[in-house]
Formats: sequence, structure tokens, C-alpha cells
Amino acid sequence: MISKQHRFSLCVVLVLLGVLVDVSSGMISISLIPQYPVIQGSVTLSVTGITGRIQSIIWYKGPNTNREYQILTYIPGDNPLIPGPLYNSKMTPFPNGSLQISNLNMTDEGNYVVKIQTETLNDTNVNMKIYDIVGKPSITNSTSLAKENDTVTLTCTSTNAERIVWSRNPDGATLSSDNRTLSFKVKRSDSGDYRCNASNPASEQTSDTITITVAYGPENVKVKSQRSPSNSFISLECSADSVPPATYHWRLNGADIKKQQSSLQIDQKNAENEGTYTCVANNSVTQFTAMDSLHINATTEFSTPDNPENKLGLIIGIVIAVILLLVLVAALVYLFVVHRRRKKLLRDKNSTIKMKSSGNGQTNPPAAAPEPELQYADVVFSKNMPRRQQPPPDVLYANRADLVRPQETVYSDLRLN
Repeated sequence: MISKQHRFSLCVVLVLLGVLVDVSSGMISISLIPQYPVIQGSVTLSVTGITGRIQSIIWYKGPNTNREYQILTYIPGDNPLIPGPLYNSKMTPFPNGSLQISNLNMTDEGNYVVKIQTETLNDTNVNMKIYDIVGKPSITNSTSLAKENDTVTLTCTSTNAERIVWSRNPDGATLSSDNRTLSFKVKRSDSGDYRCNASNPASEQTSDTITITVAYGPENVKVKSQRSPSNSFISLECSADSVPPATYHWRLNGADIKKQQSSLQIDQKNAENEGTYTCVANNSVTQFTAMDSLHINATTEFSTPDNPENKLGLIIGIVIAVILLLVLVAALVYLFVVHRRRKKLLRDKNSTIKMKSSGNGQTNPPAAAPEPELQYADVVFSKNMPRRQQPPPDVLYANRADLVRPQETVYSDLRLN
């Protein structure tokens, strides 16, 4: 008969043995290789943490380790494999306790338990999930061309996907609980490409690109004018910011012109073409209209809204005029200086001539020879008196030895007694 003290001691030993068994069973573990098995692939249920010599290995698939859930028993020796009720040829045991399953399908999912007998009995389990390959996702759009501030809904569709991620998530966008639907009120900055990525732990796929175009405008309508090289006509060009591109038509003084295009040519020699030209831009999607006007004179004078080409021509003309004016002033200054210099040289030359004449003891001769003067003399004739001889012309210029004068005729008054 066992005393109470011995009974208590036995209970303590049994409890400790139970704890040791639990600790021992927690020493081994199962890991899946690969971590996320896929259909038609293979997986290895790798057992680690075994200590001691393996005496037997038993695998189960199911909620417990009853005989009906046994896959196989493996006992090292000549005939190690003993099939169980759930065994099939896809399953291969290994001496280290691991189990490989090939050609996986969805029926292979479930809870797997292994019991390994060494010096002690150890067991552990793993729940294996089989994944299918993700199908390539596609995106559907609620509208191909959205107006600004319209609501757009994009839907990403894929098979076997557990997670959906969008390449763009505009401000204020709303996502469904599974992220498959993206809704937002579009702004023009939301124009562009969108994609979605579908994945599960075993695989992932990305959709083709879908492009969203946001319609807006027309805005910033402008009419520009340009004269032809011959000044025979004026070209008007109309432009606007618009998506899709705007359509245009023209008005003259409020009346429609049958011109459905962005450009217009005007014969400025025709007085009937004078007036205010208005370009009307229209967006067929937004149904908005905007316009700009410009007045044209038949006299070729026309107003332009700060045309950069006209400003450039005016600046070039001013620069050329200034250069010509500077050249003219420089030429006048040069001629004036040359004239003054020549006048000064002539004055200096005359002064030199006077100084030379004074040094020879002669009377101051004029700078230039004076016109010859006529010399008159009284001549008295007598019948018995011989004619008085006229002195030679050189005598008249006795005091002008330095001048060479041509021979001159001397006239005299003749009187008869």
C-alpha cells in the first residue's frame, strides 16, 4: 500500500514527465519549402530540431492523429515505408523526417502532423495552404473621355488575387474594401496612365495601361495677326487651350463668316473687309465656348495685342535710324575739322610769305598780285620835235622784281599842237 506521501511524490513526477514531454514536443518544427506552394508545383514539409536517433516517423493529415488520418509510417531499415489510409504516390518520406508532396492540387491543403520517436516521442504540426497562379488583371473604365469634375470609376479584375494595388491614387479617391474599385472626381492633373497589380503570396501580375483623358476648355483664346511680305493681305491665326482640340469659326462685325478653321486671310485693299474680327472657339465635349476679337482697318493699319514680331521690327528700325544719324553727325564733324585745318594752313602760308618779303627790304607786297593797272601819260607832239620814245614795260615793274608779269599794253593820250 502506497502512503499519501509517496502518492504525492508520484503525482509530482508524473506532472514533471508531462511537462518534459510537452517541452520535448515543442523542440521540433515543420517549415514549408517553398513557403507558398502553388498548384501543380511541389512542396517539402521540412522537419527540423530533431535530436537523437530516429526510430520511427508517422505522418497524419487531418484534425487529429487517429488511424483514419494516417498517411504513412517510416521505420529505418530494409522496408522503411508502411502506407496509411491517406497515402498516395505523390508523397515521399525522407530519413530525416521530412515529407515531399508533388503535383499539388487544392485537395492537398490541410493540417499535417508528424510524430517522431527518438529517445522520446516528439510531434508537431503545420497548416498548409495551396495557392493558384494569379491571372493577369484587366481594368475597365466608366468613361473613355471624362469632363473636368466628372466622377470616374476604374475596376481591376483578376483571378486568384488576394491583394490589389493601383499605380496611381488621386487625391480624394475612394477605394472599395478589396481595393478592386477606384473612384474619384477628375481634375485635369489626373490625366495620364493607370495600372493595377494583382497578387497573392505565391505570384503577382500587372495589368496593361489604361489612359484617362480629362476634357476641359476652351481657355486663353488668342487672335494673332501678321502682314504678308507684299502687304497685300493680313493673316489671322486663332488658338486656344482645349482638350479635345477646339473647333473654330469667325465673325466679322458680329456676322458669321463661313470659315470653319483656325486661320483667316483678309484682303486689306478691300474696304468691305474692314471691321472687328472675332474668333469663336468651341469644345464638343465640355460644350463650352470662348472668343477673342481684333479690329482690322482697310488702310492696312490694324491693332494687335502686343505682337512680339511687331515690337521686334520697330526696335530694329529705331536702331538703324540711330546708327544712320550717328554716321551723318560723324561725317559733318569730320568735314568741319578738315575745313578748319585747311583754312589754318592757308593762313600760316600767307604769313610766311610776308615775313620773307620784309627781310629783302621790299615794300610789303600783297599776298596775291593785283590786277594790272593802266598807266596813262601826257604826250605833246610838235611838228619839229621828234617823237618821244616810250619806256619799256619792265620799267613799270621795277619795284616788283619778285613777280613775273605778262607784257602789257600802255595807253597814252595823244595831243596835237
